[in-house]
Amino acid sequence: MSVFHQWLLVDPANTNSAHAIILHMADCRPCDLLIQEISEYLNEYDDEGDGRWLPATPELVDKVARDPSHRRLLGLTDPAHGPQAETPLLLPETLRALGRRGHVIFRSPGMSDSEIGLTNAFHAGVGTGNEIHDDCHLILNPDMMGQKCVAHIIGDVFLEWLHCEPNRGESIRDIR
Repeated sequence: MSVFHQWLLVDPANTNSAHAIILHMADCRPCDLLIQEISEYLNEYDDEGDGRWLPATPELVDKVARDPSHRRLLGLTDPAHGPQAETPLLLPETLRALGRRGHVIFRSPGMSDSEIGLTNAFHAGVGTGNEIHDDCHLILNPDMMGQKCVAHIIGDVFLEWLHCEPNRGESIRDIR
């Protein structure tokens, strides 16, 4: 059974909680390993997550977006044939469905929060301040530390942010 199917067997997260992490990275930086390391870290240290953090690498997201059976598992309809069925057009709704399901980490597709529709997600930027142009809760320069440190810091800051009273069930944008 694939990781994706195992992830679907557990109850979905409360849709009001912040159980999605969106990574904003410079185009030249690989993200698969970082996504995997953050999910491993949270699966070990997020007691409330019960080991169900999904590393939604770009490859997995693409596979889910294209596969009608995976889409149905997320409650999405089959895409129509033709240009609308192209993967780039399916990404926002696939990411929205994954994010709403909760306990998922994925790379930002370069869309605004309103386009994805996940107002309660935690945003982490990985790159220099000049490379990251989106609003993020945290921006880390990976050239200043080891890869494992980046994953652990993102995981720790996310858990601290999640457990701050104002963030329980509210979007960070709602409390500004």
